[in-house]
Amino acid sequence: MKPRRFCCLGALRSLLLALLLVLPAAPALAVIDAELRVGREPGRTRLVVDLSAPAAYHVFSLRDPERVVIDLWDTRLAGPVPPDLFAATPVARLRTGLREETGLRLVLDLARQDLRRETFVLDPNGSGGGYRLVVDLYHGDAEPDPVTAAPAAPAAEPATGRVGSREPVRSVSRPARPAPAPGPAALPEGEPVPAVSDLHLGGYGELAAAWNTADPEHWSKLRARLELGLTGRLDWGARFKLAGRMEGDGAYSVEDDFYPSAVRRDQRSDFTVREAYLDFGAGAWEYRLGRQHVVWGEMVGLFLADVVSARDTREFFLEEFETMRIPQWAVRAERFAGDAHLELLWVPHPSYDEIGQPGADFYPFPVPVGTPVREITPSRSKLSNHGLGGRFSYLVDGWDLSGFYYQSTDVAPTLYRTDAGLELRHDRIRQAGATFSKDWLDFVLKGEAVYTSGRRFLSLDPAASFGLQDSDAVDYVLGVMVPRGDWRFDAQLYGRHVFDHDRDMGFDADETGLTLLLNRRFGDRFEAEVLYLTGLNRSDWSLQSSVTWNLTQDWRLQFGADLFGGSEIGLFGQYDDSDRVFLELRRWF
Repeated sequence: MKPRRFCCLGALRSLLLALLLVLPAAPALAVIDAELRVGREPGRTRLVVDLSAPAAYHVFSLRDPERVVIDLWDTRLAGPVPPDLFAATPVARLRTGLREETGLRLVLDLARQDLRRETFVLDPNGSGGGYRLVVDLYHGDAEPDPVTAAPAAPAAEPATGRVGSREPVRSVSRPARPAPAPGPAALPEGEPVPAVSDLHLGGYGELAAAWNTADPEHWSKLRARLELGLTGRLDWGARFKLAGRMEGDGAYSVEDDFYPSAVRRDQRSDFTVREAYLDFGAGAWEYRLGRQHVVWGEMVGLFLADVVSARDTREFFLEEFETMRIPQWAVRAERFAGDAHLELLWVPHPSYDEIGQPGADFYPFPVPVGTPVREITPSRSKLSNHGLGGRFSYLVDGWDLSGFYYQSTDVAPTLYRTDAGLELRHDRIRQAGATFSKDWLDFVLKGEAVYTSGRRFLSLDPAASFGLQDSDAVDYVLGVMVPRGDWRFDAQLYGRHVFDHDRDMGFDADETGLTLLLNRRFGDRFEAEVLYLTGLNRSDWSLQSSVTWNLTQDWRLQFGADLFGGSEIGLFGQYDDSDRVFLELRRWF
């Protein structure tokens, strides 16, 4: 064994001190909270989005049915939205959702067509008002307020800008009129229509370090990561996004006496295309073609109804879900009709989970270090290996309900014992599931359930074919989220029932567990969080704690610890020797 190159505490102290010396401090947020309020006047409905910090935004209109869509980057709702927020207004319903993984999308379903929209921003003022994005909807013969009115714009013109900028963008939309086809906004006579416009380059850079505290202590992460994305609009009305990520991890060079060569080769460096898609509309349908994220469900600390996404689990489930997700090359079509939303999906070029190599800190299978394991990737030229499915959502009496069906080759591999050795294969599976959420008083109820057919489980029975046992299974989770001022509490009960259970599988027919999350904000700059996950059958557990310091609008420093314990055959207990402390610095641009 080579001598240790670094001292754990001394190295972490030195790294933290260096970061503190080079980083500025300013009172702003990297993740922005949004609160909604509505004002009603004769002929006008005003939506005000109160923001805890400046935010980039994009507001546009859609027809058949009539909708106003508001996208806010790096923003989340600060709490539940009252179900009667738009009572007695021409807004029939408000829908909220995730946009581009870390953004917020607000969709206003309109009950009438003769509406004019004005969008503008307001900066903080001396009377206590903060950063605000204002969307006014004028109906009847009402005219825009002359104090805030902007010059007239073409019908349904988008408004794009940044709340808090020195020159906020304004636009007014007129009632939509029938048109033969969507096209670019009118330009002065003689000026050509640009082939590409509205370009925006953004992304983030990150430095991260993790020190494994188990014997022998070692660096498990010394990573530098850069993710860049370019968005824009084409002259025929479509929008596009191109995004890639590259990273290098020095821990697998520094710790060459700890990690096997296969692990070092797998995790030393990486480059991936994160997104590459076109967005456009045709009639009542909206389409997205290309490499994209498809999120059908997300609970705290768990992937369950999120059946389409592949995942990078080489760090278990310790990273943020939006960075763990591996996008799919897919064709997606969506249609909105009143309270209903239909989504159809075809995945002709599937992506699969990245699980690492034997000897990695979080390799999921009990395989001795150095054992060769070959992964068999299904042929993407065969239609039977494509992903195909759909999802239908409906809002009724405040209940957001959805059901889906998806057939695919499993993104998660199954370990086969063959005469030629160990192989990772991706079986053909079929999944049907449902999700729900409901704002109730001042808390949110939510749940997911997924029935899977065609999956195989490891078996200790020597007579089992390939060391596997076939069985259908149902996974479920029920949860509640309770916000209280600067506090947030989440509790979830999750479980799995295996229908054709056999004692040689090494686990119970019914496995259950519990997750508890406690989050506390300290003003605009600090946030602390503790997530506890435990399996109730054998009391294995994971404790994930972090402290986040939002140094400026663009800089975030985060540090914490990830601990594991309990039975070695449990989901969490098997990683008892992977306890670690970590430090991450990220800058958005």
